[in-house]
Amino acid sequence: MSAKLYLMLGYPGAGKTTTAHILSELTGAVRLSSDDFRFAMFAHPTFSEEEHAALYRTLDFVTEMLLKSGVSVIYDANLNRYQHRVEKYAICGRTGAEAVVLWLQTARDLAKQRALHEDRAHFAPKDETLDTMFERITGVFEPPHSEEPVLIVNGQDVTGNSLQQLLVAHNLV
Repeated sequence: MSAKLYLMLGYPGAGKTTTAHILSELTGAVRLSSDDFRFAMFAHPTFSEEEHAALYRTLDFVTEMLLKSGVSVIYDANLNRYQHRVEKYAICGRTGAEAVVLWLQTARDLAKQRALHEDRAHFAPKDETLDTMFERITGVFEPPHSEEPVLIVNGQDVTGNSLQQLLVAHNLV
């Protein structure tokens, strides 16, 4: 079985990171979190375009090295733009890995409620509130194209059991 690259798709607060943690436990895939990498790479993140570019170059490099060595990866980051997913599909092409998009479908109001929780304040750039950040990110959300390898996940209440059933149904475990 070839290595898998699991890509997370959904609104901020949709449950992507929760799902990524459960997915890692179920599959043994390495979870690479853009949030964790950002705070490890930058003592005081500015969320600038330069910082963003450096972060994703690093994530892509580590992803490619892991996939080349046969290790499955969960790319726990905001991949809500089609072009960003295409860049990850290119990594799969170079490494022989299989891409799997997990689309966390969560009601917008619930996702926003989660995304605006006070414990997430450090994720907002200095010139934005959590609310404006949520609106900006959801404003550029691009649903998957018909050719993308998508599994729909109910983000309302992700559990190990429900995710396990989905993975089994698609021969991913």
